[in-house]
Amino acid sequence: MSDHARAFIRVDAHVSRLAGLVPVTVALELWGEGVWHDIGRVAFLVLWLAIAAIVVAEVTVMLRLRQNRTRAILWLALVALASPAADPIVQALLTSRVVRAVRLRKEFTEEVGRQVFSGRGMFGLGWLFSAVETTQHLSVGDGVWFALVTAATVGYGDIVPSNTAGRFIASALMVLGLVVVGLLTGAIAERFTRTTRHEEAVGQRLDELAERLERIESSLGGSGGRG
Repeated sequence: MSDHARAFIRVDAHVSRLAGLVPVTVALELWGEGVWHDIGRVAFLVLWLAIAAIVVAEVTVMLRLRQNRTRAILWLALVALASPAADPIVQALLTSRVVRAVRLRKEFTEEVGRQVFSGRGMFGLGWLFSAVETTQHLSVGDGVWFALVTAATVGYGDIVPSNTAGRFIASALMVLGLVVVGLLTGAIAERFTRTTRHEEAVGQRLDELAERLERIESSLGGSGGRG
């Protein structure tokens, strides 16, 4: 694989990963009021333009190479269907682009874990929750606390969503928390398995070397006796 192909795959994975933010923008479009509705529309437009640029580039490359043309065209059709002019429910279909990132980057799970459970991820989701929960008058700190305990699947119950947008964010946090924990557990288990296999291969190689040394010593001993 050439350096250009690796660079394109890396960019594709990063951009496709951003599709995970589409449900948030759709929620703001559906249930946000005033400036929040506008933020949702602008954010979706930015995400759509980035994903559309990658998909168009991918279609161009696949058609030129005559490889995976059907898949590339289907992605283009999906992006065209989920355009900014479409209904917000249809726009949510753009979230499926996340699957592309999973297939492209093995480190996707670890990266998602770092992003979701990092300070930036918790602050962003908490801020969003506190913003849509207008009747509870929550601070950003309250929102971050809610995002943290919900994504960690703890859920103390001291703060609960009171409207549809808050429930949507809470549901996304719960599902995302379960998925990330499961994926990270699988990644850790795979790493341990890979280490064990490597150790077994090294041990087998050492045994083979020991057998060779024994044969060489026996051969040298036999030659010395005849001399």
